[in-house]
Amino acid sequence: MVTIKHGGGKADHMTDQSDGQPESSARGEAAWKQVREAVAARNQRAQKAGRERRQAYERRRDEARRAAEARAHARLLHGRRAP
Repeated sequence: MVTIKHGGGKADHMTDQSDGQPESSARGEAAWKQVREAVAARNQRAQKAGRERRQAYERRRDEARRAAEARAHARLLHGRRAP
């Protein structure tokens, strides 16, 4: 019995692309490190901005809650004095 493989000839002629290249490029590593540091710095800025926005939101929410409590308290005091 004879088995015919279609398109099998391509694999015989392919070469490993890393054959002619060094293991790592110093410039490539430096570029990768620079990009990684830039992303980390951008993430830190975004986290800081998000933290500040949340703190401002929570501060406004607490102030609104305190003001509502003060109004409710004032209504209770005013209601007791009125006949």
